[in-house]
Amino acid sequence: FLKIMSERANFCAQNFLFRFMAPSPELVTVCGSTIPLQYKIFPQNPDNFLNPSIVWVTPRRRHCVELRNTKRFGRKEWGTSKMIPMKRDIRVDHKTGEYFQVGKLAPLTYKKIMEETRLIQQKMAESFGTGTPKDKDVVVLYKGEQKEVPDKYRVIEMDHERPAFFSANLMQKTRDIKEREDSQTLKPSGLS
Repeated sequence: FLKIMSERANFCAQNFLFRFMAPSPELVTVCGSTIPLQYKIFPQNPDNFLNPSIVWVTPRRRHCVELRNTKRFGRKEWGTSKMIPMKRDIRVDHKTGEYFQVGKLAPLTYKKIMEETRLIQQKMAESFGTGTPKDKDVVVLYKGEQKEVPDKYRVIEMDHERPAFFSANLMQKTRDIKEREDSQTLKPSGLS
C-alpha cells in the first residue's frame, strides 16, 4: 500500500512540475530521491515559448456527434432548443387578406369584434347604472330587430344594425354532436 501511495505522489509531483515549471532533471527530488522523468522535455527556444502550453489545452478525447449537436443546437425535449420551429398552422383569411393562426382570430377581425363588444359594454353600463347590482341577464337587440324577451332579461338596444360577423345567438353550437361523430359543421343562423 505504501509503495502504491509513494508512486502516486511521485507521479503527481512529476505532473505538476512538468506542467507548470518545466523542471530540469537535477532539480526534481521528492523525499531525497530523484524522480525519473517519463515525459520528453520540450526545448525552450525564445521564439517558441508557447508550444508546450498549446499541447496542454487540447482535448484528450472527442465528444460524440449527438453531444456536439446538443451543445450547439439544444434539445427540443429539454426546452433548450435554439432552432426556431416552423409554424405549420398559418392560414389566410380570404375576406381581409391577412394571415392568422388556426384556432385564433385574424387581427383585423379581432379588432372589429372587440370594438363591437366595447360598444355593448358601454350600453350595459348605461342601462344598469352605477351602484346598482347587475341581477339580470342581458339580451342585445340591434336596430330593426324585434324579439319577445321575458322579464328576467334586460334588453339593451343598439343604435346601429347588427354587423355581418356578429351572430344573433353567440351561444349556439356549430356542431350537432348527438347525431353522429362524422357530422358536418353547421353555419350559425341569424347572420345578416
